[in-house]
Amino acid sequence: MLQKLRSRFLTIPISFAAIIVLVLSACGPTPVAKPTSNTPVKGGTWIDDIVNEPDSFIPNASVQTFATMVMNGLYAPLFNGTPDGKIQAGITTEVPTVENGGVSADAKTWTFKLRSGLKWSDGQPLTAEDVDFTWKLWLNPKFPATGTVAYKFIDSADVSSDKLSITFHLKSSYAPFLTAWTDGGLAPLPKHHFENVAPDQIKKSADFLKPAVVSGPFTMTESKPGDHYTLERNPNYYRASEGLPYLDKVIFRPVTDQNTVLKDFQSGSITSAWFLDASKIPSYKALSNYEYISSTGASFEAIHFNQNNPALKDVNVRKAMAMAIDRDQLIKVARLGSADAICTDHSKAYTPGFQADAQCPKFDIDGANQLLDQAGWVKGPDGIRAKGGLKLDFKYSSTANNTWRAQDEQINQANFKKIGVNTTIQNYPASTFFGSFLPGGKAGTYDIAEWASSYSYDPNDSGGFSCDQIGISNFNWYCSQQMEALQKQQLSTADPNKRQQIFNQIHQLLLTDFPVATEFSPNDLSAHKKTSHNYKPGPFAASETVNIWEWWCDGGKC
Repeated sequence: MLQKLRSRFLTIPISFAAIIVLVLSACGPTPVAKPTSNTPVKGGTWIDDIVNEPDSFIPNASVQTFATMVMNGLYAPLFNGTPDGKIQAGITTEVPTVENGGVSADAKTWTFKLRSGLKWSDGQPLTAEDVDFTWKLWLNPKFPATGTVAYKFIDSADVSSDKLSITFHLKSSYAPFLTAWTDGGLAPLPKHHFENVAPDQIKKSADFLKPAVVSGPFTMTESKPGDHYTLERNPNYYRASEGLPYLDKVIFRPVTDQNTVLKDFQSGSITSAWFLDASKIPSYKALSNYEYISSTGASFEAIHFNQNNPALKDVNVRKAMAMAIDRDQLIKVARLGSADAICTDHSKAYTPGFQADAQCPKFDIDGANQLLDQAGWVKGPDGIRAKGGLKLDFKYSSTANNTWRAQDEQINQANFKKIGVNTTIQNYPASTFFGSFLPGGKAGTYDIAEWASSYSYDPNDSGGFSCDQIGISNFNWYCSQQMEALQKQQLSTADPNKRQQIFNQIHQLLLTDFPVATEFSPNDLSAHKKTSHNYKPGPFAASETVNIWEWWCDGGKC
């Protein structure tokens, strides 16, 4: 994988006119050059609205996109994503490849080389020992890790004598290993700060929402849940000598609903916001002092079926509900056209991954009714189907205070009713929804749920469908030996063309077993002040802040 060069301060060559100025300066005062609008300057406080309350600021201890976005400002990872969706070296000296010797041909041995002189925010050295400590902590069952798939492949790790490199020996080939260390949400933790803290106590510590020792462009100076989180420039950031970050502060303000975000835009009180409400697109476009951005995203919006519910164990029920989803109407009405029509878990952002010719289920109410009839689900006097003492009567949940998702729910609810499936909508704050509601998996509380998921920089989808991730990141409680075999193949295949063929088979299985019913791939919607710069959200999760250290404002004032 090619390493993309990092941006630096602009180097302006001395022109002929500049030489004349230098000569004339001997006879009088030197004119002061005015900064151009495209020349980054330091200073300023950037205010960003986030539409959910973060649940944790400890890497790999949060399932929330907005928490991970904040962590991009707090932690320096081994590798960084770029606004165009590529991976570049972070605190490492290079992106390991087979060509540079960083990865073995069988993708079983990976060497990460760290830059020298790295420091934590408290001045202590950041070394490969911190990386070694981190993966072991994440695999400790007492630590609340939100993803463990990649680290379970590790058989052993060797730290070099100078502590500047670590070599991982995997039990078997694992092609997406790099992505398990990319961006702030998966950055190394400080060994010296946590080694004497019991893994199950970290979640209960003050560090969980106000980390004391970090490595990124900023440190957290204020943590007031429900109100704001203030990040200030970290003098020990490894790129501080380059003048980065440009900003003095970034303030993340959790808000309870999208109406507040719009009001903040209209009053000019915020600099930016991401994951905007599609139902308010006309209002965003009308903001004269902001630039509105709509771009292809990596996530897929889907209805997830909790197979702990006996009625949802019947694939005919899941398939019929998938057939009752009117994707075109959802995109047109709820998203106002700002989405791509897909029916698998890979959007157009993934290569490999995206399958243009996937055989999507057609919206077919009559066909869905016929399928349920044939499966023995009979409509009762109330119009709700039942079989063997089980009724197709489900709770339907998503994140609260989201207008376009609420429209999704209403459209789907009406169509489900047409096939004899009753749904009662019950939504929750994102912190509850992702923190305890989904992991709890209690049938009758969580039956079907809607949310958006993505796989960051690699199309690896094993976390959502592997048996050993049930209750961790597989919230469908779906386990298939055929899926297990396919996941093993894609994880050990480095060739992108061969890997695409495996993903095509995975898609076919998803469209046969229906552990989820994909609705569409939402475009990423955001806006920022026209006087702010380098705001370049990428296509993947938590992408708003993917280059937060490069954000700046005209005159150092946001």
